[in-house]
Amino acid sequence: MKTVDHMLILDVDGVISSLKEKKARPEILEYVAEKLRNGKPVAFNTGRSLDWVVTRAGKTLIDNPGIKKFLKNLIIVGEKGGTWMTFDDEGRPQEHVDESISVSSDLQVDIQNLITTKYSESMFYDSPKKTMSSSEMKDGYDMNKYAQDQKLLIPQVEEIIKRYGLENILEIEPNPIALDVQNRNVGKDLGIKRILNWLKACKIKVLSFTTIGDSPSDIKMAQELKKNNFSVRHVHVGKKGVHNGLYPFEVITTKKEYDEGADEFLKGSAFRS
Repeated sequence: MKTVDHMLILDVDGVISSLKEKKARPEILEYVAEKLRNGKPVAFNTGRSLDWVVTRAGKTLIDNPGIKKFLKNLIIVGEKGGTWMTFDDEGRPQEHVDESISVSSDLQVDIQNLITTKYSESMFYDSPKKTMSSSEMKDGYDMNKYAQDQKLLIPQVEEIIKRYGLENILEIEPNPIALDVQNRNVGKDLGIKRILNWLKACKIKVLSFTTIGDSPSDIKMAQELKKNNFSVRHVHVGKKGVHNGLYPFEVITTKKEYDEGADEFLKGSAFRS
């Protein structure tokens, strides 16, 4: 059993990458690379598809030949726990999918048709996902205008779910740049369960965790860790408040927001080694 003093778990959108431009912040990826090189486990825990994370957020990290042999210290959890990617000793990716929680293809088609016919100016249907149905703001689109369209979209998607009689199985979860239709059992807490299972399989004992997110729902990461009796603190970098004192662990709110806030925290972190 290998023991490490600390592990970092990061959301992707609004933490590693900017919300509007959807580009990864190089300084954060370099911080992650430093951790991996030093033998520290790191996790990405996101609602994004694995394909998106690999090609858009983590490409420079994963394609770096100097990091290949250290990628075994990284786990990428996608679709809020529905999919996850691990790496072998040579840095080769191993993809995993929980098909038991997948949204039906017929329902996905109906939502995709709705997006295409009524909301194609502001958003697109995120087809690479394997267990969820998601629509997303177009790159560079005005976030306030997108929010208006998203507000109109939600009740229409609710009607589709009711038409299939799946309102007790599926739920809608909006965020500033996307709308997810997902199984009620998925979430950032399920992502944490995937990460803990991976740590157990790798025979790694972690003494403390730091989770970083930009949405109130990201607090579930720290809550799940605390429920499993781990030492944890949560860093909130988004707009909507997640206040310290309301949870049985420390909550830090950065002065800057989103990826700038995450970079601010990591540069001042005591866990540089």
